[in-house]
This record gives sequence, structure tokens and C-alpha cells, in this order.
Amino acid sequence: MLFFYLNAASAEDASKRISDVDAVNDGTQQTLNLNFSPENRSKIRKALDEYSRTTDPEHKQIEERKRNMRESIEARFLSIDKDNDGSIDRQEATESLPQVARHFSQVDTNQDEVITLDELQAAQSRFLEHRKAEEALLEAQKQQDADAALLAKRKSKQAINNTHKSAL
Repeated sequence: MLFFYLNAASAEDASKRISDVDAVNDGTQQTLNLNFSPENRSKIRKALDEYSRTTDPEHKQIEERKRNMRESIEARFLSIDKDNDGSIDRQEATESLPQVARHFSQVDTNQDEVITLDELQAAQSRFLEHRKAEEALLEAQKQQDADAALLAKRKSKQAINNTHKSAL
């Protein structure tokens, strides 16, 4: 979430590309509305991860992309830091990063009323961990549902077999 807002320029580029694709699709905007369910987002992430592992077994591209993202976050942070004190206060966050401003107290872990680059990166890491935990929970729930469906099917089949046996 924080990373998304820190890379607003990338998001705007992606949004434009999505608009261009939608225009090519004869105006049908239902394909790329970005209203994916958590389950679909999880599937997309897994598919992309598997693809990246097959095309880049040493993950050089992934590491390069992570480095570029960190540099992008740092550049964006420095551009927002108007007084060049190495931190973002509430006013700077409100003006440039409204999503971060809404969660200012959560990002400002030492409660000194400013956010440092380290605090922002830590908040991003916490968000990514939280997202991974949600995906794991969703996967566990899906497996539990599948197991329950299989058990129900077996019980149903057993009940049918018992009915047939008792009829004989």
C-alpha cells in the first residue's frame, strides 16, 4: 500500500497503459477494472513469481527491480522532504503522501512526529509481511474448504452405499 503511493508516477503510467488497453478492447472496460478479489490477486502473484523463477533462476531481475524500487522510494522521500532534515513531518506527508499521512502514527514508530526513510521502509516491509500472511491465510482457508468438501462428498457417498446395502 505504501509502496503504491510512493510510486505514484509508476501507477499513473500503469493507469494510462490500462486505459490504452481498454480503448483497444473496443471500449469494454470490464477486463482491467483492477477489481480483483484477494484470491485472484494471490493467483496472479504466484503465477508471476513462478514465471520469474523459470525465466530468471538466479533472480537477478527481481533483485535489480527491488533495488530500483528502493532507490525510487528514497528519491521520492527526498523530494517530499521540503526542509531537507531527513524526515517527513505531518504537513509534508499530508501535502504529498495522503495515504501515508492517514497512517502517520502507525508509520512513525518512535512517535517523534516525523517519519524517517527507515521508518517508511520498515512500514513497507510490515505491509508486505501482512499481505503475505493474508495470502497464506487465504490459501489455508481454501485448502480447508477443499478438505471439507471432500469429506462431505465421502460421507455422502458412504451414506448412499449404506442405503443401498440396507435395501438388499
